[in-house]
Order: sequence, then structure tokens, then C-alpha cells
Amino acid sequence: MHPNFFHWHGRAQLKPEVPILEPRWNASAKFAENLSAADVRSLLALVLFPGAEPEFAKRFSEALVKLEPTFPPDGNAEILRVMATASVYTRLESSTNIANALALGLQAAAFPQGRIEPVCQDVMTRAAEYLTAESERIRPNIPTGEPVEAEQQIEVQLANLKQAIPSNNVQTIGKAFEPLCIVLLAATKESREEFGRAMRRLAEESQFLWWLIGRRSPALNARRESLTADVYALPAAAEAAERVALLPPAASIESLLDEALAQCIQAKHPTMSFEDLVDAVDAGWMKRAGLAAASPELTPIAAILATRQAGAKYDAKYLKQLRIPPKTKIGPAEASRQYFRELMFIQALAEIK
Repeated sequence: MHPNFFHWHGRAQLKPEVPILEPRWNASAKFAENLSAADVRSLLALVLFPGAEPEFAKRFSEALVKLEPTFPPDGNAEILRVMATASVYTRLESSTNIANALALGLQAAAFPQGRIEPVCQDVMTRAAEYLTAESERIRPNIPTGEPVEAEQQIEVQLANLKQAIPSNNVQTIGKAFEPLCIVLLAATKESREEFGRAMRRLAEESQFLWWLIGRRSPALNARRESLTADVYALPAAAEAAERVALLPPAASIESLLDEALAQCIQAKHPTMSFEDLVDAVDAGWMKRAGLAAASPELTPIAAILATRQAGAKYDAKYLKQLRIPPKTKIGPAEASRQYFRELMFIQALAEIK
């Protein structure tokens, strides 16, 4: 249980009874053991936005009452958000596809500043820590030699087999041969997995290297020096997302996006409205791009693009539904980084089976 779980209740229950905290935390963890992609979206919305996901909230509440009978079944909107936060936090304690999606979703939804209303900042801090550590863990150092430990084990088992062969006893030889095969199989699997991880990292790094030094947009079929930064901002994010081989993405990719946009012609205005940003997007790219929003509240730019592609309105009223102030201004680089984060969240959701 998180040491601040007692204080998380501050929004809904100023002084909860201490004995109920552990059972409530465990109930939240139990609920989070088997989450679908839809559950991840709903859980995040409940954590970040008051009054979100009423149908999911009802199901979540009923599940918690079954797991922890003292949990209030009615009038529990804010305490339910506390429990949802606990569910998310418990999943961020280990590396899984669900944890990737939860952390990336928290990151993607936190835009623009002040838009989200989490019960506590602990979960946001944990998400950032998770993404930093996990993006490094899955991109291991490039191996320079064979696994020494496996080699030593093979030599030991091979020596045992050589000692057994002169006996001409089938059972003795068989007993010595089996562990050698097991060690060989384990060494082969270890080498293959290590080589595979290294190759995925090298492939990803190579793709980003050529994408950057090529100074060209494959999506728009144009040199970057012929494009303005506002026109290229969102296609650049999509191009970067296509080159990510491992989730979570490396933090350095956002710096590469900044560098790619720096190769473009400077936009006429350093910041612009969301409407102007979307209007600047190349119409041909808009038609070709497979635009999708995981959830409008969690992926606002993706939602606006999908709405534009469908020919629907994305006026001030629609922005208000997305919890974005209509007069919000955004620069090309900021928009590109945000859209990239949203695409990573959408990709992570697709990996939940």
C-alpha cells in the first residue's frame, strides 16, 4: 500500500478509518489484475476527470463492494476516483503491456497544463518514473560477446558427458547427455533473445538516424526545408511513431522531433489556436492517415484530427467537451510532441491482449 493512501482520501473522506485502508488497497489491486484496453481507458478517465465514465464507475463500484464489503455502494464518486488511482498505481509496480498503456495514457492526457484533475500527484510522478526506467530497461546495451556463464555451464556438462562415454552404459550416458542438452537449449534461447533485443534497438536507432539526417518528410513527400513547421508538426509526430520499435519510447525521440521541425521554415506565428493548427495540416495527409482517438479526453489532438477527417465540427463547444479552453494557444513543436505521446498511448492500447 502506498504510504500516502490515507492522504489520497482527502478529496472524499477527510479521516478514513485506518483499518479499512489495507483492504481497500487490496481490492483495488485485485480489480486491476485483468484489465482490457477499454478498462484502461475508463480507469484513466476516472482517475483524471471528475464525473467521467459513469457506466464504468458503476461496474467498478459494484466490483469493489464484492471485494471489500465495507466500501460504500452509493454516493461514492470521489472515493471511487481514489480507488481507481490505487488500481492504476498497483499496475505501475511491474513491467507489462497494461502498465505501459496506463503510464503513457497519464502522460498523454496531461495536456494542456492544468487540464487534468488527478486525485493526487503521486500517480503522475510514478508514471513518469515508470516510463523513464522502462524505456531504458527494454533498450539493453549492445552485446559484444557470447554469454560467459552459459559457456561455462556447457563446458561443465560436456566434461561430464566425456567421462560417461567410456562406460558404454546407455543410462549413464543418457543422464549426462540430458543436462547438456538443457544447457545448450537455454544458452541458445538466451543468445537469441539478447540478439533480438539488440537488433530491435539498432533497427529503431538506425531508422531515426536516417529519418533525421535525410531532412525529408516521407509522409508529405517533400524536403523539410520546403515545409513550414506548422504544416509538418503533426505528420512529423506520425512519422516518428512509425519508427518506434519498443514501448515505452525513448525519451530522446521528443528531442529528435524538435530537431526535425527545426529543419523546416519557421511558422508565421510561434503559437496558434487548435483550429489553426488543424487547418494547417496537409489535406492529402489527412485523407491518407489512419486517424484514431483512443478516447477524446485522453488523446485530444488525435480526437480533433479524427473529427476533422470525418467532416464534423471542432468548434469552441467541441473543445470545451475535450476540457480544452477555446482560446488555448500551442506551438508546432509542442503540438508535435503531444501528438506523438498520444500515438504512443494508442499503440500501447493495441498491444493489450
